[in-house]
Amino acid sequence: LCLGLEYGVADIYERVTPATAELLKWWFGEDMVAARSTLNFHAGQRQAILNAIVAHEVLKSNSLLDLYQQAAPDALLTGGRLNEVTQAKHAHPKYCLKMATGTGKTWVLQALLTWQLLNKTAVQAEGIDDPRFTRQFLIVAPGLIVYDRLLDAFCGKQIDGVRNFATSDVAQFAELFIPEAYRELVFGFVRGNVCSKTEIGLKATGNGMIAIANWHLLADVEEVGSEEEITASGAMLEPQQIINAVLPLTPGRATGNSLEMLDRRYARGNVLEFLVGLPDLMVFNDEAHHIHELKKEGEMSEVEWQKSLNRVAVSKGCRFVQMDFSATPYNDVGSGKNKRKLYFPHIITDFDLKSAMRAGLVKSLVLDRRKEIGALPLEFKAERDEDGNPCLSEGQRVMLRAGLQKLKKLEVDFARIDPVRHPKMLVVCEDTTVSPLVAQFLCDEGLPEDEVMSIDSGKKAELGEKDWAPVRERLFSVDQHATPRVIVSV
Repeated sequence: LCLGLEYGVADIYERVTPATAELLKWWFGEDMVAARSTLNFHAGQRQAILNAIVAHEVLKSNSLLDLYQQAAPDALLTGGRLNEVTQAKHAHPKYCLKMATGTGKTWVLQALLTWQLLNKTAVQAEGIDDPRFTRQFLIVAPGLIVYDRLLDAFCGKQIDGVRNFATSDVAQFAELFIPEAYRELVFGFVRGNVCSKTEIGLKATGNGMIAIANWHLLADVEEVGSEEEITASGAMLEPQQIINAVLPLTPGRATGNSLEMLDRRYARGNVLEFLVGLPDLMVFNDEAHHIHELKKEGEMSEVEWQKSLNRVAVSKGCRFVQMDFSATPYNDVGSGKNKRKLYFPHIITDFDLKSAMRAGLVKSLVLDRRKEIGALPLEFKAERDEDGNPCLSEGQRVMLRAGLQKLKKLEVDFARIDPVRHPKMLVVCEDTTVSPLVAQFLCDEGLPEDEVMSIDSGKKAELGEKDWAPVRERLFSVDQHATPRVIVSV
């Protein structure tokens, strides 16, 4: 379908809407690619975008079974595949994009969001109701770091507590994502319709939404009022259970009767109902391999937030679209010699780690086999002194000194190529009792304090939101500044 795409003569141009055709020419047309020079999608991103558009817009698949029947009917005849894809949880358009970590999944996500937005806007202007397109989006992150990264990508980096839209991916790479005629439309939509996890269902948005949440939000909603809390019928309930069942929410002890806290908790409980009530929705699951837990083969147990998504999907039919991104879209089945990978059934594109490394797109592993290090009997774990306090082993000290030498060499090499790119040394410690020792050792070796940054999992809680914000800003833009040179973590 896409042969001749770059020359504007591919069959796909006859099978898609005018808005999609315009985007394909902008993204992949020979003249446009040449004009942008290095700012272009690589082969893995291109394949992911094209396969998603073909599966959803050209084949108009309204369920996973429908997609198999059109694209791979023979696969339905093998094993239990037919039984698997006819399950209720696959009864809507559902696609998984397998892309190696570090190969730019967020760019693909933003391209697909732009494709949906421009098409929905165009058909609405003509008074057409096309179920393939939407202006309602939910992006689910696997954790807080990715959640913050997504907010950076859409709203811009946070500086002194304020996000600067000019530093967002949408604005910085608009030359790639959006044809010139549509930039103001897309910019306006993103600036006015992005909702953080605390704003979903509360923020007034204009004809659409880009809701960004981490999976915990959906899991929390599902767990509230769970029937599983009552273990036996007829058993006496605890007073607190009765209160929780009767009242929608109660004040917390720490904040007393804070209306702000009550509002926030009530809103979180209503996020799921809000999403259920939307007429259509496209969900992007970042790192989607977190969705499933497999207890044994054939017995799939979805984690709580996927149950929530299933509930959101039920009322929408083919107007609920699920786009899963994952580098490892499989579950491990069995154990020992019998252990094997059971891949998700809805993978539509595969850009694996080997392909990404061959293309020079991801970090390649370099093993340092220096003779002077290899000859030493190195111990990489901390030792204990007479009082039981941890202290760095000689092996750790040798490795840290070697790392500093390597860093200095890289800094000289980088400076020759590009003086505004700064290599960093990352020290991964065994636990939080060791990281302060490493930071102190590096300072003893001559590094000023501002050149060593310690970041542990409890740092945010330890500092509090106000003091954490500047640390987070410094960490998220670390490659743009000369300091810190070394990051110490666990």
